[in-house]
Amino acid sequence: MAGKREPGAGRKPKGEFSGKSAAFSTRITPELRAALEKESKETGKSLSQIVERRLRDSFDHPERWKRALGDKHVRALAYAVAKIATDLEIRTGRHWHKDAFTGSALKAALNIAIHYFGFWDNVRVPDRLEEQAARMQAASPGADFGKFMKDPADYGAHRASELVASIKFLETPNDFHRSGYSNDFDAFVSDAALLEFIGSSLRQGDEK
Repeated sequence: MAGKREPGAGRKPKGEFSGKSAAFSTRITPELRAALEKESKETGKSLSQIVERRLRDSFDHPERWKRALGDKHVRALAYAVAKIATDLEIRTGRHWHKDAFTGSALKAALNIAIHYFGFWDNVRVPDRLEEQAARMQAASPGADFGKFMKDPADYGAHRASELVASIKFLETPNDFHRSGYSNDFDAFVSDAALLEFIGSSLRQGDEK
């Protein structure tokens, strides 16, 4: 009959799970236990590794949100957008990115919200953009960088176009650059993961 395993005789954890010496135990619901075991089976990681990863992520996640969404005032804008969009979709019964009426209503609602909270007096080009435009102009005298960099509407459109281009790049057939992140918990691991989540979540398709 096989003898009892000696303490510490099992396979030694490697990488992020190495060097563990503190023990921790607690009681959980059978449903949570089943969910953890399911993830353990799907990922090939031990149950203790899954629990440790999720506990660690619960502490790291707020910082990921901050890194991805910016300072408090920017995060507040993101939450306002989510709140308005969710309310509209509940009322129309349609998704904003798949229904022209809901999408148009959201665009109008966000315009009002941004106008309410924003500052619109004495519009002037920020010094940082003035300096950047001057450097780019000096490097390419024949171009007119001041036109789009010094007009807020043109500059905003340019930045949005860069976002769309980045998402399209991630969606190209040569997917060597894809991270594989697909859920909103992992979306804040990196900029690429966030862009991939945005792109995959907003692809056009039949409305359900």
